[in-house]
Amino acid sequence: MASNESPHLIVGICTFRRPEMLRRCLVSVLAQQCPEGWKVEIVVVDNDAESDLAEMISRAFPDPQYPIRYFIEPRRGIPHARNAVCRYALSVHADLIAFIDDDEEADPGWLTAYARGVTTYEAQAYTGPVRYIFPPGYEDWLANERFAATEHGALLKRASTGNVMFRTSILGPEGGSLQFDPNMALTGGSDTDFFMRLVHQGGRIVYLSDAVVSEVVVPNRLTIRWRLRRQYRSSANRIYIESKLFGAEKTTRRAVKELMRHGVEGMLRLVFSPLMLVGGYRKFKRSWYHGLRHFAKAGGIIAGLRGRQVQPYRQTDGY
Repeated sequence: MASNESPHLIVGICTFRRPEMLRRCLVSVLAQQCPEGWKVEIVVVDNDAESDLAEMISRAFPDPQYPIRYFIEPRRGIPHARNAVCRYALSVHADLIAFIDDDEEADPGWLTAYARGVTTYEAQAYTGPVRYIFPPGYEDWLANERFAATEHGALLKRASTGNVMFRTSILGPEGGSLQFDPNMALTGGSDTDFFMRLVHQGGRIVYLSDAVVSEVVVPNRLTIRWRLRRQYRSSANRIYIESKLFGAEKTTRRAVKELMRHGVEGMLRLVFSPLMLVGGYRKFKRSWYHGLRHFAKAGGIIAGLRGRQVQPYRQTDGY
């Protein structure tokens, strides 16, 4: 993309049996403003072969600010849907792709923040925070505070398609080295894999603190069981990813050290959790939960080392 050219941006939304969430997501994206001269298209890829949301989209958005392209990707698994967005972007010679999840809504100024970041920082990819909206009583022990202290403009080692923008120049042809891995069709984590490989190849991911999207956490994701299963699955996926990047031997050595650390930290958390009751039940619950998280991560590492793939995306949640 030459500096004197107006960028062509594709906003990709992959969806699966979440028509109302998709509608809300589209409302938030269509409300975005971009710098003058930018060409913006929205591409919705439906990963349900039996679905057809084209009529719903045309009824809900008869005169959209940005054109909406709707496709069905019949091969199950979000990597196939993400790759379909990328193929379309390459076919129309777009310069940039932004992804947002179908259960998220873009905050006002989301695309403006990305446009500002693209012109300010030289990088291959850019990512922003996801603000999780929890019901009262959950946010103080479930909320992910990982990005709270991350500085604007910082370089990151990974990103996810929940909130990201990247240059199409990083993409390889179908079957090439940089696409979303179809072997992770139902495991989740193909976006983490994609962006970790980008960094491994020398790419840069810049954090933009003002490019914010929001996600209302659905009730079934508020259970400790669901949260621990997610930690287990994420750890198993990471072993698979790192084995591809660094080889089995190096990954195993690092994994053994992590197992020891998670075992020790998890045990200490659980042993000392009762002391947290002095500060109230919620402090105790947070400490206890984070102790269990260490053991869930350890279990996932063992599963990954054994080559076991967890497939939580055989089903979906949302509405």
